[in-house]
Amino acid sequence: MKILQTAACTVVFAVSAFAQQAATPATSKQASPTPQQPSTAAEPAIKPPTNPITATQIKEMQELTGAPAMQKRIVSNAMQFYRSQFPPYIPQDVVDDLEKSLQNADLESHAAEIYPKYLSTEDAAKVIEFYKSPAGQHLVTAQPYMMTEMQRSSVQIAQQTAKDVIERHKPEIEAAQQKYMQEHQQQQVKPSLNTQPSPSTTTPQKQ
Repeated sequence: MKILQTAACTVVFAVSAFAQQAATPATSKQASPTPQQPSTAAEPAIKPPTNPITATQIKEMQELTGAPAMQKRIVSNAMQFYRSQFPPYIPQDVVDDLEKSLQNADLESHAAEIYPKYLSTEDAAKVIEFYKSPAGQHLVTAQPYMMTEMQRSSVQIAQQTAKDVIERHKPEIEAAQQKYMQEHQQQQVKPSLNTQPSPSTTTPQKQ
């Protein structure tokens, strides 16, 4: 029964952590010896527009959609995560410098590179028109709360789903546990070929 509880907790914890990664960046991964290039397979198959969005439209769209406030929320979530991961000896001025640097990070230059690959000037004009409307501004106000509730709901659903799956496979998991323990017990008691005989069990040779 203990293995079932452990398996359920492990799955639930993994799913919960995965669902919350959208709000907190991961920093615990070890650096790879060779930097990996981002996979292009995950990029949507969208043909670049003939008339891409302009820099002026990008700036206006970001202002209307509350990009500065969103950046503040991202920085706040990031700093909350970093503070929980930093060892206690990290000086406070390092933490303060990190927070200030994140707040001053240049996101606009990245937007200037990314937006034109997917949005045309015509699309941007319609998007800007919508966000200038009362409905668009209401969406901007409500969206952070909607995202928070959606994340919380997804975590709850994932946790319950994981528990249900573990319970459905209870006999299979128990059988696998028993088999695993038996195999490892046999490996522990199996004598090694490299083991030398004990002096007390060595038969003396006749003269």
